[in-house]
Amino acid sequence: MPSSDILSLYHKDNVLYAGGTNIIYFSTDKGQTWDSTNTIPQFTSVSSITVYKNELYATSFSNGVFKSSNSGGTWQNISAGIFPDVSDLTEWRGDLYAATMGGSIFKLDPINRDNWLSFSNGLSSLSANCTSIAGNNNALVGGTLANALYDYLPANSTTWEERFLLGQLTPTEGVYDIITGHDSLFLAGHTGRFYMSTDNGLNWNTFGNILPSLNSTLVNAKQALLLSRSIFDGVNFHTAFYYIKKSSLQSPFINFSFVQDNLTYKLEIFGNNLWDASSKGLFFMSISDLPGISDADDSVSITLPVRFISFNANCEGNRVLLTWKTAQEQNSNHFNIERSSDAVNWTVIGNLPAAGNSNTERSYSFSDNSPLQNGFYRIAEIAIDGRAHYSVILSSNCSSPDVFRVWPNPVRDILSINIAATSPSAAMIKIVDSKGSLVKIQRATVLPRSNQLSVDMQSLVNGVYSLSVYWNNGQSKKTMQILKQ
Repeated sequence: MPSSDILSLYHKDNVLYAGGTNIIYFSTDKGQTWDSTNTIPQFTSVSSITVYKNELYATSFSNGVFKSSNSGGTWQNISAGIFPDVSDLTEWRGDLYAATMGGSIFKLDPINRDNWLSFSNGLSSLSANCTSIAGNNNALVGGTLANALYDYLPANSTTWEERFLLGQLTPTEGVYDIITGHDSLFLAGHTGRFYMSTDNGLNWNTFGNILPSLNSTLVNAKQALLLSRSIFDGVNFHTAFYYIKKSSLQSPFINFSFVQDNLTYKLEIFGNNLWDASSKGLFFMSISDLPGISDADDSVSITLPVRFISFNANCEGNRVLLTWKTAQEQNSNHFNIERSSDAVNWTVIGNLPAAGNSNTERSYSFSDNSPLQNGFYRIAEIAIDGRAHYSVILSSNCSSPDVFRVWPNPVRDILSINIAATSPSAAMIKIVDSKGSLVKIQRATVLPRSNQLSVDMQSLVNGVYSLSVYWNNGQSKKTMQILKQ
């Protein structure tokens, strides 16, 4: 095995595969010894691997898809019909699907398995760049590069639905990775947020805490989810590793390792080991070294204390009407309605009784008759044992159409910017330090609605910065001071 650039991992039955530079390494003894395929023509780094109908498939960024019918002895180019930038492969309900960066979703021709068919019915140009694809027994889900957009395909359907993780376009939120765990789906987002769905990908709730990263990959164990988080210090990449127990998904992630000068591309659990495909090669550690985590068995179902399926804040004259729906409640006592002026410090402004235990859709509403000019809202479900489980945070957006808000200030990690635009345009964010040096520039797209942008401030040293945001083709500009703590 080389000591650099292992980009992909995959296992099926008793074989572990690792994708290197134009070659795949494989082990049949749980990683004790390794063999390799012949080199794959035209390939650079192998970015995705799968075994489908006893044939080995590999992708390599802009070089399409190759397959081998003899365990990598010879390779056949099967890129006919597919957009060459293939980002991910998955087998679902007997067929093989590919996500691409520029061509949405494709399906392998089930007749001859030598060419691809476009499988993008229902998708717009917003879903052209698809970064990850996964499915459970009842739905196939594809994650896109931006706008908090994901694509949902129910079983026995040929038409996708474009949906939003946060209920709205969010240019800075995209998808790094999607995995399945028994009947649940888990997703790692670009903003450092993590989402899960227990209703086959229809709706998503956040779990854990925000961990800003340049790349995150998830892997599923029986008792926990494990993840890698890539950090760039301006010179080198480093990787931090975390786990979160499935029994306490509202708790923060627990950091169990930090590796310097290492960029992790993919994690896999196989043979009671956690495998790390990285820029420095392939590494492993015993998963039993982690407390209370035993193996990769995913037979444990996850039951959320509450599953929010919608939450809205609408301005009605001099009041803000909050409405939300739940699809499931378990041992729920009541809901606290919380309000904030900065999305950091919260005040309970009311409460409503909860259903207790319910597996049917429930609707709730609350009117804030004395709203703040620019307020934030969230709903806290309080369980019988006193633990709180939160909805997403919404802004009321009841001020003028050109509303501009920034929070939190002071900021520790993620700075949120709200822009309500009247027309689509490019946006640019500049951050200048106290010496007048430009330390960060970020570009995004705003649409004719409320847009929430996120800026990762974690790598900046503590101090005062000047934030400038330009949109509406440069005709609109806002500048303010930000304190980084």
